[in-house]
Amino acid sequence: MQKRSSANSRMKFVGVVLVLGILLAVAWYMQRQDDKPHYTVEKSGASTTIDFTAQAYKLHTAVDAVLSKAGVQIKSKTESKKEIPRQNVEGYFRWHARQIFVNSTPDVTAQKLQELLAAGIKEARGEVLAVQLDKQQGVIVEIGVRETIDGDAVTVITDRVYISGSAGSQDAANTASKQGLTGGKAKMAIVVDDFGYSQEPIALYTAIDRPLTFAVLPFRPFSNEAAARGLASGHQIILHLPLEPISQKEQSEENTITGSMSDAEIQNTVLRAIKAVPGIIGVNNHQGSRATSDRRVMKQVLLALKNNDLFFVDSRTSSKSVAFDSARQMGVLTTENHLFLDNSSDVGAIKNELRRAAEIALKEGSATFICHARPHSAQALKEMIPEIEDKGIRLVFVSQLLR
Repeated sequence: MQKRSSANSRMKFVGVVLVLGILLAVAWYMQRQDDKPHYTVEKSGASTTIDFTAQAYKLHTAVDAVLSKAGVQIKSKTESKKEIPRQNVEGYFRWHARQIFVNSTPDVTAQKLQELLAAGIKEARGEVLAVQLDKQQGVIVEIGVRETIDGDAVTVITDRVYISGSAGSQDAANTASKQGLTGGKAKMAIVVDDFGYSQEPIALYTAIDRPLTFAVLPFRPFSNEAAARGLASGHQIILHLPLEPISQKEQSEENTITGSMSDAEIQNTVLRAIKAVPGIIGVNNHQGSRATSDRRVMKQVLLALKNNDLFFVDSRTSSKSVAFDSARQMGVLTTENHLFLDNSSDVGAIKNELRRAAEIALKEGSATFICHARPHSAQALKEMIPEIEDKGIRLVFVSQLLR
């Protein structure tokens, strides 16, 4: 009897060990799955391309399943292949992307749909990268993956879901209220130019807990990181598009749109720049005193933006600029810069310009201003926010001031 009891105990012990072994094996397998990269590597000579296409289709499937289960109406859907050059080595990042326009319902609001999407894409190893409020589109939910590869911080947006409708608009209003984007005497949008040159300003501006619009240069060493961290910290991303200045000696970027280009060359250059910066919803000009005064050049630039559902902010680097008027004539949503805030590197001087900007905003009701991705500018802005808000002014994204 005792032998039988001992045998049973050993069998139970063995059974427990087997179960534990199976559980550990499953956990190990799941961990291995989580550790797998989101991409495949393609090598050709000295070039190495990182391809996220398979991962993108997994996320497409997960997003479609959420939308179908929620029963929301899909108004339209566009798809495109994305390819941008790598920054630290020769090669490209490649993936498939979609834009999906849906209507929310009283039962499935924008907030609810955002929560469903966040939960539904987890198994496909995706995440909600950003939720943006847009005056025209309602709520924009950006879905994708993040990776760091050979020093490149990569953000791949596979699905951008635009949620509109009465319920979506109400959610947008609620979100705006929570972020301090509504009410007050006036609204001020601050665009921060020249992200991409250096790393330090990225951390300084992402730490500012107010709506800011990051204007990111294409093809610079820290362009992708600026866009990725800007999105992750809740800021808005636009492309800082290099356009021809008055003096060729002042031209700072190799891939600059100039008046000597043909119409096709202008559009192709714009499209390459658009593809180089992830997460953008609009564009403003880097330099461009000559190009923005040339109606032919601006027509081609704006045509490319219109075809890609992007708005345009005229930086107003020249009083002769026709960009704002041309955009309105072509039906491209637009606004323009009222004042450059940091022509001086002195923090005190920048603060005085911010006070001047506040008076302009109060007088006009709303206004857009530009500073730059520099440490002293970030310091001045951070220290001035309480004073600006005490005047009854609310900081907003530039997309909220479009016409």
